[in-house]
Amino acid sequence: MKEQPEGHLETALRSLAAEVETARTWSRASRSLGQERIVTVFGSARTKPGDPSYELARSLGAAVAQRGWAAVTGGGPGIMQAVRDGSGELLSRAVRIEIAGEVPDTVLDPSRSITVGTFALRKLLLTHDIDALFVFPGGVGTLDELYDVLVHQDTDQHRPFPVILMQPDGVQLWDAWLRFMTEHLVRTGLVSPSIMSQVAIADSVEDALALADKGIPADRAGATA
Repeated sequence: MKEQPEGHLETALRSLAAEVETARTWSRASRSLGQERIVTVFGSARTKPGDPSYELARSLGAAVAQRGWAAVTGGGPGIMQAVRDGSGELLSRAVRIEIAGEVPDTVLDPSRSITVGTFALRKLLLTHDIDALFVFPGGVGTLDELYDVLVHQDTDQHRPFPVILMQPDGVQLWDAWLRFMTEHLVRTGLVSPSIMSQVAIADSVEDALALADKGIPADRAGATA
């Protein structure tokens, strides 16, 4: 019988199996580099310098670095590069995946960066054992990452951490997303209200860090700063 070519599932499973020990070793090494806390930042790879979201991300990176916190990103261009610009090499971490056309301006050394072969492993490394998540405007990849976190938190697969949606002046993405979640999912009973318990919108670095420090109070959950 003619041997069938390996399918996408088999290829993905083989990649995950091959990378597990390397990912575990890198994660332990990264978390031993002396940072006070670890936060992750999601956002579009297409955002350009000078864009309000890019400049807010750069400011956030600088602010968390001043506190001695490590900032973990997907290691690509756009928002990820902006955070790297702000936080500097010492407190930057990256979990990369090779995507055509998404080349960062700077690449971190191997002790601070890892390249993986699947989005599943990338998301696991980006969100495991972190203290807060900051999410900037982005496309379907960013929304996929956000929803992945919400599902894991709502099913107790992650310990709770603040999910802070960063919305610069003049941008209304998260306001619109929050209305969609509230009107079409929560109020219709398609999701539990608890899924939004760790989520709030912030329009400044100062407010975002205050939320990260305190967690998100019940009266701020799902709210705009």
